[in-house]
Amino acid sequence: MVLIKIESLSQKELEHIAIQEGVQDAASLSREELIEILRDIYDDERDDEAQGGEDNIQRRFVTWLTDYRGDGSEVTSLPGVEDLPELYPETSIHVMMKNATWLYCYWSLSPLDVEKIEEEHGRFSTFLHVELKDGGLLVDSYDISVGNDDVEWNININANRGQARVQLVLETSDGKRLTVAQSRPVTLVSCYWLEHAGEIAQNEDLLRRELGLITNREGQILTCETVQLIVQKIEKEGVR
Repeated sequence: MVLIKIESLSQKELEHIAIQEGVQDAASLSREELIEILRDIYDDERDDEAQGGEDNIQRRFVTWLTDYRGDGSEVTSLPGVEDLPELYPETSIHVMMKNATWLYCYWSLSPLDVEKIEEEHGRFSTFLHVELKDGGLLVDSYDISVGNDDVEWNININANRGQARVQLVLETSDGKRLTVAQSRPVTLVSCYWLEHAGEIAQNEDLLRRELGLITNREGQILTCETVQLIVQKIEKEGVR
């Protein structure tokens, strides 16, 4: 279910939703009148749900196409809504940080580029080539084999400083490696406590507070490579 704040909708969108809700002469009503009518409709529905014993979810205004009432077959009739393309016309790759140890990567391979490469080189395999740099110097690089139909990947990284860049690489049947796209560099997250484990090891209050943030209800430290490295460094400082 998608929650929509009704005040953010345009006049045309409000009219469209009002028509779907059975409001008469919706096209002749002002924006303020449409908002008030739709607000009354959804408030009445919420009251009915509460009286029926169902969970009274604190939801804001939900349109006919995002609620349970529709099957979504008429979604594209809403003004400004278009179908997403199955394929994108350009070859590109993009990377973003998920957290301190994981990158999220997504890409598209143009059908025209695929056709041209297959004509010139035959079949190919797809790889992600990851480069980690610190101060402009290459500190690590490696390939990740992905499927030709894949369009996204999570990449584990073992670095807490510098930058990461990912290339979309095709290895052809004749042995050539073609770099068809390259992401913009992403600045890696620097972990302060990984470099200053001594500070937290010597301060019991600080240690308890920080460990409380990464400990689950069973008292176990959350599974995270960076966290485990910090714990190991703290243990070396004599705190257990």
